[in-house]
Amino acid sequence: MRLLALAPAGILAGGLAACSDYELNPSRDKSLPASETGSPGLDTGIPEVDACDDPEDPGPGAVVLNDECEVELSTGSFTPVVEWTYGSAMFCGPAAVGQVIDTNGSGAIDSEDTPQVIIYQSGKVVALNGASGTPSWITSRSYGTGSGGDFGGLAVGDVNVDGWPDIVTAGVSRVCALDGRDGSELWCRSGLASSMDPLGYSYPTIADMDGDGQPEVTIGKTILNGADGTIRGRGAYGMGAAPYYMSTGSYGAASVPVDLDGDGQVELLTGNAAYDADGNTVWYNGGKDGLVAVADFDGDGEAEIVRTSGATVTGLQADGTASWTNSYESGSYLSIGTPAIDDLDGDELVLHRVDDFGVAVAVEWGGSEIWRATISDSSGAAGPSLFDFEMDGYPEVLYQDEGSIRFFSGLDGSVKYQSNAHSSVTILETPIVADVDGDDQVEIVVGHCGTGSGGTGVTVFGDADGTWPPGRKIWNQHAYYITNIDDDGSVPSPTPNNFAEYNSFRSGDVGLPPSEYYDLVAQVLDVCEDECDQGRVYVSARIGNAGNIDAPAGIPVSLRAGPGGPIVATATTTTPVPSGQTGELINFEVDAADLAGTKPVVTADEDASGFSDIAECDEGNNAAVWDETVCD
Repeated sequence: MRLLALAPAGILAGGLAACSDYELNPSRDKSLPASETGSPGLDTGIPEVDACDDPEDPGPGAVVLNDECEVELSTGSFTPVVEWTYGSAMFCGPAAVGQVIDTNGSGAIDSEDTPQVIIYQSGKVVALNGASGTPSWITSRSYGTGSGGDFGGLAVGDVNVDGWPDIVTAGVSRVCALDGRDGSELWCRSGLASSMDPLGYSYPTIADMDGDGQPEVTIGKTILNGADGTIRGRGAYGMGAAPYYMSTGSYGAASVPVDLDGDGQVELLTGNAAYDADGNTVWYNGGKDGLVAVADFDGDGEAEIVRTSGATVTGLQADGTASWTNSYESGSYLSIGTPAIDDLDGDELVLHRVDDFGVAVAVEWGGSEIWRATISDSSGAAGPSLFDFEMDGYPEVLYQDEGSIRFFSGLDGSVKYQSNAHSSVTILETPIVADVDGDDQVEIVVGHCGTGSGGTGVTVFGDADGTWPPGRKIWNQHAYYITNIDDDGSVPSPTPNNFAEYNSFRSGDVGLPPSEYYDLVAQVLDVCEDECDQGRVYVSARIGNAGNIDAPAGIPVSLRAGPGGPIVATATTTTPVPSGQTGELINFEVDAADLAGTKPVVTADEDASGFSDIAECDEGNNAAVWDETVCD
């Protein structure tokens, strides 16, 4: 993030106050006790001690809206180009991305570490430097499975709560956890075949299901303790599998951990059942198993579920009861891949689903078609992911079939990009979206689940025009939604409701419609140095919102020792920041030695690790620099 020095008021309109107006140490009594005052006019010889006064809140100030954030519908700036490729063996995917290695030597995972792209090659797990595409490490042991060892799923998250993100692998009967820093094995749990796909179409997930601070690892209908891989529970019904299009069997193990009822407890969701953290049945609807996604479609604040099963798409309520069903069968038994959900047309949420009769279809809640587009997938197993690359409020739909990579317009299904440098036997793979090289622009990661001239390994696409927006540096698992993982790879506890905040699924999009945007800025109101010689310095600040919609409460604010310097303190806002206004007064008390000789910097939307929470139209104007060095 570029640091922008503001003149004392910058684009924030509002008065400053002198140091004496801000008592940042209200517990300090600056009067001398009566026994030390002596007679009137008598010099006691005791020097008067300077101290900072209480801050007086200047009240809301005006903030000029950032008109440059107004983005019109764009149709011509989506120009993917290959940034790098890696691998000589098939890799089905999806890949996982996260900052799992301390690449900048800070001693912890922070916002400056280069993300790693995690894939399989000939069964071995490979961590690829997202900037260069070169291996950071390769396991000596095989963890994938299938013909070539590359069918297994992957997940990223700190499963043992040691502060370092881990990597979870899955095959046909075994789940393992690896240290993300070097690929060393933490634990493996075998004997899980009843919860996994016999061909290896198995996708692990990570979530703190009971909100106790200790994450669980799930696979199919089995729940493992993240610390050591021991079995915690096992469900009795579905495991997130879909009927296979060529037989009476099923394929896949793609269950989803999600808090369906907002009680802070995560349920493990499958097509026909939901389980609690111990594997007990929360509900069972007696229907078919299937592949699922979750969002609030009707705006009632409660979750709805979309299930694809065979050729049928069903809308379920949070308790498993069916609201509607629509079949897309066309003369033969068909199968449908994993659904993805986002607002494609700026009006209402739709889901995108793929079937095997040669079309990709977008449908709205209730089953009505919005559009369909031509694909080539005889199994129908592959699925889409979503992201708004043009920042116009309308996500693109990313898909890879048997012979092509196809990226569609979310508005009408028209093809915006196609490449035939791809081949796949199409299992449950899907492209993913993340800022893999830390350049503040997202990339697309595509696995090639085939052999020969169609491509092998993995390809990373960037934008030829350099116009794609910033995005997260993590996409941690197949059942991805934005609130299921923190930016530093830690597992949130409890897990926030994604459908209440972002209302999407298998979408990296945290953007807003073209007419709505956040733009956070900061202001340093005052720095009081009166107590520097006593080892304390006080900084008074506030943030403002140059966006045209109100920013929520809970925004992190950091204090740095100079531009690019270390973060020495953080705070969190407790009230929303209205559009065009400043927010609450924020006071920092820090050791004078931490800021001595520097110009303090206050940054809106930056936490202690340097990560941000809010997707803004302008990420380069969040910081304000005090115009003088302090405590020299």
